[in-house]
Order: sequence, then C-alpha cells, then structure tokens
Amino acid sequence: MRGFARIACIALLAAACHRGEAAKGIPPFDANAFIVATANLARSDVDLGDLALRKARLPETRQLAAIVAVEQRTLLAALAPLAQRRKIALPSVLEDRRAALHQNLSILPGQVFDRSWALAMVQDYDVILRGLGDAAKSGDDDLRAFAARVQPTISARRADAGALLARLGGSPFNVAP
Repeated sequence: MRGFARIACIALLAAACHRGEAAKGIPPFDANAFIVATANLARSDVDLGDLALRKARLPETRQLAAIVAVEQRTLLAALAPLAQRRKIALPSVLEDRRAALHQNLSILPGQVFDRSWALAMVQDYDVILRGLGDAAKSGDDDLRAFAARVQPTISARRADAGALLARLGGSPFNVAP
C-alpha cells in the first residue's frame, strides 16, 4: 500500500508541476507591442541605411544600405494603417538605444563600419523575423496577412546582410584564437 501511496504522490506532484509550467508557458502575442517594436526597428534601419549610404567603404555595403532604407520605409508605411486601426501612435523618433547604435556606428572607420553595420542589420532582421513568425501564428487576420506579405522580403534582406557580413569576415567582435 505504501508503494501505491508513493506512486500516487509522485503522479500528483508531476501533474501539479506540469500545470504550473503550462500556466507559465509562452505569453500571448501582443499585437500592439509587435507593431510598435517593428516600427522602432524599421525607423532605426532607415536611419542606419542612410548612414551607411554616406559612410560605408564598400560599394556592396552602400548598395545594400540603399535597399534596406527603401524597404524599411515601405515597411513603416505598411505598418501605419495597422497602427491607425488600433489607435496606436507609431514612434516618430529613435529610441535612445537605437540612437546610441547610430552614434556608435558613426564613429567607426572604414571596413569596421561596414562589418558592424552588416552585423546590426543581421540582428535587426532576426528580431523582425521572429516577430513576423509570431504575428503569422496570431489570431489577428490583419497581422497574419501583413506577416505573409512582408516576410519574404525581410528574409531575403536578412540573407543579403548575412552574406555581406560573411564576405567582410564575420562579426567585428570575433577575436581569432
């Protein structure tokens, strides 16, 4: 009988732990936060694209920067009606940390700038793609359609930024052994 009691206690504890983990699970998708975060990144990437057009050493970096700036402006324009319907004010200025990134990149010389800019683009596109993946799985038809429409372009640009970064030697913060 004691064996049965132990098994029953273990089963109850396991069930309680499982329920607790299910309750802690993934937070629900926040459409408003997604729209604001994506707009912040897009606005910043427009700014960084414009910076790279002026400062980049390599023509490949300037070419990608021009594409990024145009496409991120288009992304911002596509977000505007979604934000309007939800009565969300899109940010009109860069967040402090994004302004700091601009400042930090602007002081870098030559190819270090190109590599650092490409790394920033890879990281930004990764964040945008994660958000689009969440939006695509959300219950919001507008956001699912938006994600389906822009995800191929964002994925292609992420691949371009990754290829540029690889061609430039990878992250400027990698230290050879």
